[in-house]
Amino acid sequence: MEIYPDKDKRYISVWLTNEEQKHYDRKALTAQLLKNVDNPKCKVVYFLSGKDDLYQCIEGLLTKNLYTG
Repeated sequence: MEIYPDKDKRYISVWLTNEEQKHYDRKALTAQLLKNVDNPKCKVVYFLSGKDDLYQCIEGLLTKNLYTG
């Protein structure tokens, strides 16, 4: 897990792998992260690993952008 707070305290980025997604309750983690924040409008943003093959997904994305751009 990687946690990156925004410098302006507007959001907190949390990156979770597939394995970590199984072990952490995001609702409880969100509450824990927000209890230490001064800004009441601060949001927690989760970035979750997918289950598909990374290289195939990137290849598809690049190919689509090449032909639609």
